[in-house]
Amino acid sequence: MANTKLIREKIKSVGNLQKIIKALEIVSTIKLQKLKTKTNNFKNFMLEFLRVLESLKNHINIFDFDHKKWSEEGRRLIIVVSSDKWLCGGINTKLMKHIAQKYQDANMKKDVDIIAIGKKALEFFVRDGWNVVASTPLKDNFDERDLHAIYVYINQAIAQKTYAKIKVYFNFFKNIITQVPLRFKLYPLDKESFAAFLQDLNIAPDATLSFKKHHDLVIEPHIKDFKSNLIQELTEMIIYHAALHNKTGEHAARMLAMKNAKDNCGDIMGWLQLIYNKTRQSKITQEISEIVSAKLAIEQN
Repeated sequence: MANTKLIREKIKSVGNLQKIIKALEIVSTIKLQKLKTKTNNFKNFMLEFLRVLESLKNHINIFDFDHKKWSEEGRRLIIVVSSDKWLCGGINTKLMKHIAQKYQDANMKKDVDIIAIGKKALEFFVRDGWNVVASTPLKDNFDERDLHAIYVYINQAIAQKTYAKIKVYFNFFKNIITQVPLRFKLYPLDKESFAAFLQDLNIAPDATLSFKKHHDLVIEPHIKDFKSNLIQELTEMIIYHAALHNKTGEHAARMLAMKNAKDNCGDIMGWLQLIYNKTRQSKITQEISEIVSAKLAIEQN
């Protein structure tokens, strides 16, 4: 027969665990709301940036990449955005498996360099034997300055044409329930990839933006330098967008994971309480039976 004292201790232990999990759920909810605000602000910034591109489209084409001087053969650079902590469901595992399956061939894997944004990506790729060339943690209240070293490395790699292709992998925050693993090709930059990027952001330029013609537009100091700076700014914004969406998806996944864990704790407590009641009733019944038996024995004597 189960010990009622032991069952009470288990109920108390699960109850304390439920309180801790509930606190983690509340913290994740608060952080999620803050990051959703930053995500919306970034979307507004992208709208303004698109207005700049539209104003300059007759003077500068950022998608006129010279494919004749470019070879698809060569090393690849993959930027992977992950979380710094666990307890967020399978959001990290799903993204890592997606990359590992794509580059499962050993010959392909040896020609790939990794930039890990977030500790979990760094741990996975180091453990799996990938060539990690750079890494940085991704704290909850990060900003562009935390990614500056990554920006410098990528901009130098693009300027020196170190890699044939540069891609960024991240979890796109679609809604609180859904986070989708996505990739974006940073280099060579093409119009189709950028259009897909805008679609991920739910931005339809033709429908939502209105532009003014600039007849007296002046570009300084030089149009080539301005174009280079514009592409660099766009590259940095896309990486920041990836980190922002991945962090938002992380908090959403953690909030749901904590909610499910809290509900499971409630189910376990209910099950333990049922066992406790049954055990207590059995003991009471046994004690009553023993008293009646003793009384009958005394009366017979």
